[in-house]
Amino acid sequence: MRIFYLLISIGLLCCTINYSLAAQKHYKYKKSVKTVKVSVKKKPIGKTTSVKSKTKSQRIKHKTASKKSPVKSKNPVGLYPRVSMKSPTVFRGAGLVQLLNSLIRENADTADIGVFVKSMNHGDVLYSKNIYTPLTPASTMKVLTAEAALVYLKPDYRFITQLLTDSKTIKNGVLQGNLYIVLSGDPSLTYSELVDLMQTLRTQQIASISGHVYIDHTAYDQRFYGPDWENEDIGYCYAAPISAAIINHNCLPFKVSPASIPGQIAKIETSPKYFYPYIKNDVITGPSRSRSCGGVRLSNDLSSGLEIDGCLTKGKDAVGLSYVVTDVTEYNRALFRTVLSQMGVKIGGQITFGTAPNNTTMLSYHSSKPLAELVTEMLKKSDNVIAGALFKKVGQIYTRNQGSWENGSYAVSQILARAASVNISGLRNLDGSGLSPSNQVTPSQLMQVLAFAYRHPGTSDAFWDALPIAGVDGTLKHRLTNVAKRVRAKTGTISGVVSLAGYVTTSDKEMLAFVIMVNGNKGMTWKYRELEDKIVTALSQYTRS
Repeated sequence: MRIFYLLISIGLLCCTINYSLAAQKHYKYKKSVKTVKVSVKKKPIGKTTSVKSKTKSQRIKHKTASKKSPVKSKNPVGLYPRVSMKSPTVFRGAGLVQLLNSLIRENADTADIGVFVKSMNHGDVLYSKNIYTPLTPASTMKVLTAEAALVYLKPDYRFITQLLTDSKTIKNGVLQGNLYIVLSGDPSLTYSELVDLMQTLRTQQIASISGHVYIDHTAYDQRFYGPDWENEDIGYCYAAPISAAIINHNCLPFKVSPASIPGQIAKIETSPKYFYPYIKNDVITGPSRSRSCGGVRLSNDLSSGLEIDGCLTKGKDAVGLSYVVTDVTEYNRALFRTVLSQMGVKIGGQITFGTAPNNTTMLSYHSSKPLAELVTEMLKKSDNVIAGALFKKVGQIYTRNQGSWENGSYAVSQILARAASVNISGLRNLDGSGLSPSNQVTPSQLMQVLAFAYRHPGTSDAFWDALPIAGVDGTLKHRLTNVAKRVRAKTGTISGVVSLAGYVTTSDKEMLAFVIMVNGNKGMTWKYRELEDKIVTALSQYTRS
């Protein structure tokens, strides 16, 4: 019986061993089949590829490549999206000061630099360097002109050009007396607007004037160019004369193109939007590829018309020119004589100059755009003619005397001192535009104006809207595009001078006012602008947290 149970146990043990061996064999077979299945998936079918197998293939390829080179790529081509791992730098108080100090040191050997940064939200000073040092501001001087004009004249102020007469009657179409054309120094006045104004004579059935036609341009003085303006600037439209008679910015654009046959007179193309005096054209067309043609020259004597001479090569493109009206008096006389003649209005006397008396009657008038719009054009385009006209106009009304550079300077300084509490000690505002290299202002004075303009309820909107916007318009349209729409500032550039003053919004939505003034070497404009842009970019990344 014992032998029987022993045999049964041995049999069961053998069955168990055989089952284990069979299971192990089956497992190995199943595993081998799975491996074959995976290897088949790695093979691409047409353009369809498994993302998992592609990534692995690239990793293997990168591993092989890294064996050949000791330098390992942190981002192999195609492995990860090409994303910059460098996040925007955020500057806090000490870090900002350290960076600005470093940037200024890099340029300190070639320039005097003043920088002032102040929070408009909290009122604290974040950075200051040479803020009480008088420096040449260039066109950032327009910040002072703009705010003084907005404060004193108000944003809705308009220039008025008038037609007056001392005549009591109009008999049979004849104005029985004199006509006075009173020019107010409107920097936006155009030839077309003057023609429309003069046409009102016809609407009132005036066909003849028995007396004289007086052009009254006594609103401003007869010194048309600002103190110490460079001779090389005079003659360009950005430095056109500032008189009470400003028509089309006292600048006449036209084109000259060569004729089709050598030896013939070149062709002149003018615009109906402008009044041109008689043009004596002595420009000759030269042979093709001729090296003897020296270009076109303009005369400066308008008493006998505008004279141009020179030579243009056949086949050459038209040359665009601008003539600055230097003889304002004779230009005005010729303009009004021509307009009245074209209207068929006869004059019994002469076209001359004089002041309109008090006992006159208004026949018609033309009003300019509101001051707020003129300031916008002035700041965004850095328009020197508008700046000069506003400067003299503020001086005229504030002092109740003829507008001049001197009383304009006095008026702007006094207005800002009284309204904005600006410390005007040492301030030299000679022309309102910043074109004069003899202008002097400190970063602190500019900052005082910026801080006041930001908060003053009567002018803040107009001033804010007038400033150029980085990456959007004006003189900042192509600058600071990395912080587009976050910077509003007035630029300034003359020879050896670069400046920038305005506001920047930080990463925490805090508003900072800043002034950057660089007085350095000529020919270094690009470098100083680069400094300005780096400083403003750093300010945009400032945070208090």
